[in-house]
Amino acid sequence: ESAGIDSSPRHDPSGLHVLVGCVLFLLIVSTLLGNTLVCAAVIKFRHLRSKVTNFFVISLAVSDLFVAVLVMPWEAITEVTDAWLFGRFCDVWIAFDIMCSTASILNLCIISMDRYWAIASPFKYEQKMTHRVAFVMIGVAWTLSILISFIPVQLNWHRAGEEEDESCVASLNKTYAISSSFISFYIPVVIMIATYTRIYRIAQTQIRRITSLERAAEQAQNQGHGVNRNQQQHRPNDEASLKSSFKKETKVLKTLSIIMGVFVFCWLPFFVLNCTVPFCDPPCVSDTTFTVFVWFGWANSSLNPVIYAFNADFRRAFATILGCNRICSNNAVEAVNFSNDLVSYHHGHDLPQGGAGSRSIKLG
Repeated sequence: ESAGIDSSPRHDPSGLHVLVGCVLFLLIVSTLLGNTLVCAAVIKFRHLRSKVTNFFVISLAVSDLFVAVLVMPWEAITEVTDAWLFGRFCDVWIAFDIMCSTASILNLCIISMDRYWAIASPFKYEQKMTHRVAFVMIGVAWTLSILISFIPVQLNWHRAGEEEDESCVASLNKTYAISSSFISFYIPVVIMIATYTRIYRIAQTQIRRITSLERAAEQAQNQGHGVNRNQQQHRPNDEASLKSSFKKETKVLKTLSIIMGVFVFCWLPFFVLNCTVPFCDPPCVSDTTFTVFVWFGWANSSLNPVIYAFNADFRRAFATILGCNRICSNNAVEAVNFSNDLVSYHHGHDLPQGGAGSRSIKLG
């Protein structure tokens, strides 16, 4: 959501322009490839469309694909040439930027809510989280993104002053900067922190309960081998169970930290500046600093496919599409491997153990 970028000439060295251009080109290509792969997998494989939770991942991929197509290229060209070359397209581009960035963040928020409902109330989730409900939630996210972007921009409600020649500057007024930032980021990030914190607590309780049941079952089995042997094994088994439980809890915490950490790291700096700049006299923040933080936010769109769409089902689909079933399946990153399955709802045919309607915590 880069409405504050000043694209007027900065006369940087040409060598630096080339380097910046190459880096931005690679970022755009990686964002395009990752999110296109997610969309292609869903189109090609029906079983990916059968899971309601994947609809939210698809919507996220589409919003990130829009960032790569409708937003990034125009600003990349501007960074290399030091001038806005697209005339009156500026207002449309600003609206696309706000819409796509907001849609991406709101979809991340919806995914966190979906995963919380799935693990907190698995039986109600199966009954109430229908395709229709999912489409309504996605529709609300996209509608809200359009309402806070195209309407204010087209009616010129967002500007604090007139734009300069050969630039695409939208110095936001205080009201729009604060209101749009809260809708696009601050409210969603509070919801995400709350849901993922609650998910960790539920996962922690479930892990300890399972560990306790396994320990009790093992002790009951050992009773048939004599009291002395059971007493000798009791303490080591307890210690092993506690270590196993702690290891699983740490893994859960690591996964959720990656999910939230990447999102906050990418977007928080920009939105802090977005709310600060309208209240200070220019140039309180350099154009270069603002631009770097804008691209940090957009970079989140290249990372989302890795974090949210690399569960086992998607990995198999990607491997089939890329024709590297054996190689790709063996090179999966462990942190990604369990991140998407951690708190998602599993139907009976997805579970190696247990029946339909159970909730599962998969840890790699």
